Amino acid sequence: MRVGIVGSGRLGSRLGRLLAAAGHDVFFSDSDLALAEAAAGAAVRVSAGSGDGRARSGPPAEAAVFGDVLVLAVGWEAFPTVVAELGGALAGKIVIDPSNPIGERDGLAVMVAVPCGLTSPQYQQHVLGAGVRVVRTFNTKYPNELLDLGIAGQRGGARADMPYWGDDDEAKKAVVPLIEDAGFTAIDAGGLSEAR
Repeated sequence: MRVGIVGSGRLGSRLGRLLAAAGHDVFFSDSDLALAEAAAGAAVRVSAGSGDGRARSGPPAEAAVFGDVLVLAVGWEAFPTVVAELGGALAGKIVIDPSNPIGERDGLAVMVAVPCGLTSPQYQQHVLGAGVRVVRTFNTKYPNELLDLGIAGQRGGARADMPYWGDDDEAKKAVVPLIEDAGFTAIDAGGLSEAR
């Protein structure tokens, strides 16, 4: 599958490595192109000989066009800005939302209030608009833990559970193989309203 990753920091780079190792074509992007290039380079080294996947890098707008599925691995507070920048490129896309409502204040992680009593992915769906199909997953593990557990699962070790939420059944079905290929056991946790 063609996977675009917007945000090649701690989470996006590690998830992309797992998916490239499983044979998916991964396009890493970031506002800092050097981060995207480094993530693609690491994914190529890890995936060499383990699958047919390819890794490349470029700007976020190109990743959005490239991906059958798009991972928006950006900070929760940056999400609306990134969505506005990508604009119509997101129409009809399946978007994986791994974000949690956490911001940074004075160098410390703080919980951010989600507007209107919505769950985090319900709010992200609102920001993305009705034409985008949101699946929330890959948000329950810290980035290093995600990589370590995924590698163990890919190599035949015990597989950690990875819940996923969504209101679009076809989008959820499309994302399940990515969860499994990343080395996890996919667990359907319900709709976006249940992702608390």
